[in-house]
Amino acid sequence: MRSSLTSFYLELKFDIMIKKILLTTISVFILSHLSFAQPQGGSIKGKVNDETGEGFPFVNVALFQNGNLKFGGTTDFDGVFKISNVTAGSYDLEIKFVGYQTYRLEGLIVKGGKLLPLSPIQLKEATELLKEVEVVSYKVPLIDKDGGASGGTVTREDLARMPGRSAASIANTVGGVQSDADGNITSVRGSRSDATYYYIDGIKVRGSSNLPKSAIEEVSVMTGGVPANFGDVTGGIISITTRGASRTYFGGVEAVTSGIKLGDDVYGLDNNGFNLFEATLSGPLLMKRDSTGKKTDPILGFFISGNFNHQLDPRPLATDQFRLSPEVRDSIIANPLRPTGNGFGAFYNTDFLTEDAFEQVKFRQNVASTRASLAGKIDVNAGPNVNLSFGASGAYLNRNLPSWENSLFNYDNLGERTDLDWRVYGKFTQRFQNNQEGEDRKAISNAYYTLMVDYSKTTASTFDNTHGANYFNYGHVGRFDIIKEDSWEFRDFDGNGTIDRVQSGVNDVEVVFTPSETNRDLAAITNQYFTLYDDVFDNYENLTQILDGGGLLNGNIPQDVYGVWRNLGRSYNGSNQSDNSQFRITFVTSADIGDHAISLGAEFEQRTDRYFGVSPVGLWGLMRQLANSHTDYGRSIDLSNPEFATFGSFTQVSFPTLNAAPGDFSGTDAQSFFDYNLRNSLGLDDDGTEFVNVDALDPNQFSLDMFSADELLNNGNSYVSYYGYDHTGQKIKGRPSFDDFFNQRDEFGNYTRPIGAFEPIYIAGYIMDKFAFDDLIFNVGVRVDRFDANQQVLKDDYSLYPVRTVNEVGAINGQTVSHPTNIPSTAVVYIDDIEDPTAILGYRDGQQWYAANGTAVTDPDEVKSSEFLVPQPYLAQGVSPDDAVSSNAFEDYTPQINVMPRIAFSFPISDEALFFAHYDVLTKRPTTANRLDPLDYFYLQTGNISRVNNPNLQPEKTIDYELGFQQVLNTRSSLKISGFYREQRNQVALVNRVGAYPQSYTTYGNIDFGTIKGITFAYDLRRSGNISMRASYTLQFADGTGSDPNAAARLIATDQPNLRTIYPYNYDQRHQIIVASDYRYGSGKNYNGPRIAGKEIFKNTGANLVANFASGMPYSKSQIVVGSALLSPQNTILLGEPFGSRKPWNFRADLQIDRNITLNFGGDDSKKKSANLNLYLLMTNVFNTLNVRDVYRATGNAGDDGYLNASEYQNSITGQNSEATFRYLYTLKANNPYNFGIPRQIRFGAKLDF
Repeated sequence: MRSSLTSFYLELKFDIMIKKILLTTISVFILSHLSFAQPQGGSIKGKVNDETGEGFPFVNVALFQNGNLKFGGTTDFDGVFKISNVTAGSYDLEIKFVGYQTYRLEGLIVKGGKLLPLSPIQLKEATELLKEVEVVSYKVPLIDKDGGASGGTVTREDLARMPGRSAASIANTVGGVQSDADGNITSVRGSRSDATYYYIDGIKVRGSSNLPKSAIEEVSVMTGGVPANFGDVTGGIISITTRGASRTYFGGVEAVTSGIKLGDDVYGLDNNGFNLFEATLSGPLLMKRDSTGKKTDPILGFFISGNFNHQLDPRPLATDQFRLSPEVRDSIIANPLRPTGNGFGAFYNTDFLTEDAFEQVKFRQNVASTRASLAGKIDVNAGPNVNLSFGASGAYLNRNLPSWENSLFNYDNLGERTDLDWRVYGKFTQRFQNNQEGEDRKAISNAYYTLMVDYSKTTASTFDNTHGANYFNYGHVGRFDIIKEDSWEFRDFDGNGTIDRVQSGVNDVEVVFTPSETNRDLAAITNQYFTLYDDVFDNYENLTQILDGGGLLNGNIPQDVYGVWRNLGRSYNGSNQSDNSQFRITFVTSADIGDHAISLGAEFEQRTDRYFGVSPVGLWGLMRQLANSHTDYGRSIDLSNPEFATFGSFTQVSFPTLNAAPGDFSGTDAQSFFDYNLRNSLGLDDDGTEFVNVDALDPNQFSLDMFSADELLNNGNSYVSYYGYDHTGQKIKGRPSFDDFFNQRDEFGNYTRPIGAFEPIYIAGYIMDKFAFDDLIFNVGVRVDRFDANQQVLKDDYSLYPVRTVNEVGAINGQTVSHPTNIPSTAVVYIDDIEDPTAILGYRDGQQWYAANGTAVTDPDEVKSSEFLVPQPYLAQGVSPDDAVSSNAFEDYTPQINVMPRIAFSFPISDEALFFAHYDVLTKRPTTANRLDPLDYFYLQTGNISRVNNPNLQPEKTIDYELGFQQVLNTRSSLKISGFYREQRNQVALVNRVGAYPQSYTTYGNIDFGTIKGITFAYDLRRSGNISMRASYTLQFADGTGSDPNAAARLIATDQPNLRTIYPYNYDQRHQIIVASDYRYGSGKNYNGPRIAGKEIFKNTGANLVANFASGMPYSKSQIVVGSALLSPQNTILLGEPFGSRKPWNFRADLQIDRNITLNFGGDDSKKKSANLNLYLLMTNVFNTLNVRDVYRATGNAGDDGYLNASEYQNSITGQNSEATFRYLYTLKANNPYNFGIPRQIRFGAKLDF
């Protein structure tokens, strides 16, 4: 048969050459015009031989997933085939040729971005003695000869057995991924927490990466060696691939529970009340039919999976927890106060409670969470070389926001947060077949291109769990009716010698209170205050007396219990919403040119971020301030318009209320816009002067649109913050310009202060080449990123006004001046008096200051006159310091372009050993405080802005090196050793802008740096008998000048220079041991376990253990004891080096024990069906280890800060209203359970697959 093909090959030779030229032209065009971004699929390469061992050409090669054809092609002239851009997952490969036995290789594991080389496949001629199909199970190689990224991959089969449901829990099993005592990822190889990204099906995740466990096909973790098709990352990458559609219908349901709450008790395996239901369904939607009408192949297939989860306590506590008992709580609400005994004022009864007023509880109160997630995919079968798929995934989370300081007394008044994250995509791939002869290796083959478009949306809202968006119900204590009377004096008004009764003003004489129905806990305090004293005089005459006496007004909050715990009735003072979206277009084209596998790509991404937040409790004080402002709150009288009447024998002289803003309303009037709108809404004369008592109105009568933007912004003491929304919380349509913030007014003349959405643009392109040189396998590439913050930035960080530079100043006040020769011409000139300059006092070039003689100085005070607080810059012509801040001090952000080479190679020294190395330059756009907020600059000189965003931040940079060796130990195990080194540059950190005009301020800059050095030993034991195991040990040193952008906050607060000192990061984990092991029994001939009466008692039963043993993270020791458990503790004083002490080691082990049971249905074999039932018991922290997450700096203890026993605080402690109560409450607070890890949790689950 082989000889009969020779003539056929010769006849095709000419055709092949012509097609080769045509295909080369097409491919070059594609390579020049198409592009792609992360992540790139994997590749499969193999060779088919005939019985003589020679390459077998034109053999049919087909790749299937879940029974669906994903790729179809043929081998080339040498019998070689390659399948490129294969989505990560499990596949079956089928090799066919007429007259030969079909070869089927099942369970191929394809990893994203990796080449999967197959051993040569030999076809056998078909005979009656051979089976129609030869089925072979694929075995994953022990070493990865392709090299590439470091990290690990967990497939669906392994994931199903592991005691974790999330991608993060899977990532924790990879060496180099550091986590805390609760299993939360803190760092990947020493990077900051914001340096690692998640991907789902190639989409960069914004928001939650939560997915149904049954929807996950593979989780791949990259800790180093990031290829050029990934960008905007300096840490690690966690990439999740979801499952695709199936040729035949299948599904599954799963239920998991740990217990059910009935009353105040939980009945079950633990006290956390975890309950989850999950379901999966997949199959064909539309089938092809042959000429007889029989269904053949699917045209459309679908996969969908979703879950719903409710948990009573999502973060259980390991130590005892208490609450004020409901009975005592009710009594306190009924009687919250007691008289002081001084005839005035009141004490809170919560100050005098005894230990028996509290009760121990089994779970945190009112912190339940509800989650749901959904993932779906539709695959279109458009042919063997065309793939078209559409997918979507999303997650919903609703929960109350727990607060340790509220948990004892005020556990009913919590914030509620809702998150909704979703993403959709469409992906199209087309491959081009090109079979060429073996002697011409330079022709283009295995060409393909991919187009992918995705859109993501993440929204979040936070409200009080009672009031929601009813902002004026927050802090509403009740109705305060104020009785007013005119005050009088007897004097000669008109100078005629006769005494008259003359009005001298208007006074409050009594306040009548009606408690709020919406905040009964809060209203109870003021309600009881009104019962403490019988005499109105000095107690209930006006609002000031009520406040001074211990009562609360609308917008007030209760006094904290000894400054340790939040008191009953304290409202949650926050409400916000965010709406962030991401639109991406990505392309790829790739082809093999000879021995080079070349890929080119690019990506476009546009984000649109919006936010609106309000501090609603304080709105009551603002309304009280704005209402009646044009009448001095009803106290101002118009002396120019006396009104005369008779009062007994006296002439009575009274005056109308003075209107400081008569006539039509204007935004510049003394009357507030709020007052104008309020009067209109009440049906009053909007130009009237009658007193409007806001405290006597129903909260539903108010709305945010009654205020102007400037009223809510309140000179920088803002009650609202926003971008992409207006000041009332309405989404902005269109994109306001930067100048609009300074200039735009409404019809009444009020400034509207619009701030557009944050819309940065990210564009990237790359080229990669994978090739072999002798025995070396190279992966080289270069990536170019362009980040445009798409906003305005200050021209000069040190001035809110345009300034003059050296080349613009030749004279001052007509007097010629000369400049030192060492001063750059672009340096800013500083003078003695900004209003009337007469002399130059210094210069500044960037951040370097110079004295007038050109000497470099570090202290800006050396270039200013003593009469000014900050140096005085020479302002540009026509600019006055009295001018309002405007756009003339700003310019467009300069897009940042970064070139990042990536080089990786592997050197197999044998079939069982190889060296590998990589060098990568990585950059990431800034993610902290990089949005332009005009409010920061507009109100900077008021002194009310403490910290300013920096819209001109540059991308952060990491240079990553790795060198490693991998060795096969035996047929089932291997050892991998990798050493890594990272240089971190341009890390974002807090900086001072001391000497800035008109005021020094704090902002962020790219000044932090650090290094990470480490080595990882990874041991991989494949299934050997009953056991398989992955284990790793990582030794790492992570040091730098700042663990996070705000690490220098305390130093910055002292107005120190921007000093930088190397010390360990606060997440530096020196030692980490991770073990993921699985022990499992089979069935039948594969069963080797114990038997009882011939029964295989552990048939299809196994246990999976994941253990993490890690050294403690560093902290800074304190010289002095401070009241750390107080709500406002004093600052500590450093003892020794920063982060020179270490917390204890942590150990956490999670276990899942499961058993598979096959269920058979139906009678005869033709109708027999089966299903698999999997029962499992899952335990996290199986040994219930009490891990320490944090300690008090003075004592190094997690449960005692030393305050109660410190001699220097005894006088303060004994002076409390009740020393015994204070000590008890302080002890409860100091024994903070959040300083410890999560205790053991136990869940039982059942999963039925059919």
